[in-house]
Amino acid sequence: MKKIVIILVAVFVVTGCSSIEYHNGRNSLLMETIRIEPNPIEADIQVGEKISGTAECKMLFGFTIDSPQKQTYGSDLQVSAGNFSPRACTRGALYNALIKNNADLIIAPRYTAVQDAKLCIFGLCVFRNYQIIITGYKGTIKKISPMDNQIFTERQKQEINIKNSYSKK
Repeated sequence: MKKIVIILVAVFVVTGCSSIEYHNGRNSLLMETIRIEPNPIEADIQVGEKISGTAECKMLFGFTIDSPQKQTYGSDLQVSAGNFSPRACTRGALYNALIKNNADLIIAPRYTAVQDAKLCIFGLCVFRNYQIIITGYKGTIKKISPMDNQIFTERQKQEINIKNSYSKK
């Protein structure tokens, strides 16, 4: 019996002290130290007439039951504070404004969110209807060209000066 206990203790010690660790390389990179320098470009944009776009989203018991079928990919509000509507609704209104007016981008966009809620108790509503209205100016890209090296160098100097002024505070 004593030999069996010693063997079991030896097995537990050997298996307890061994470990397996996998590395895939992602944890060893410091992403803060990596700097990618893109090839700088500049665009000539023609500002046109005032444009607008709308989209509606409907929710029942907190679940989306209707949203725009076509949306822009990757675009979102820079500051989402005050926007109580779903992101899909905002992207749908942006898509609507761009396509309807044949614009490449919207200059000085303004977002208006309208909410209509039914059967609400303590802020919980059975049905909500959101409408987003985007207004701005039509932007059309006329020409894209490489940025002058002198301008790019000057911008890098300004960026370094801004970072240094923040680090001193």
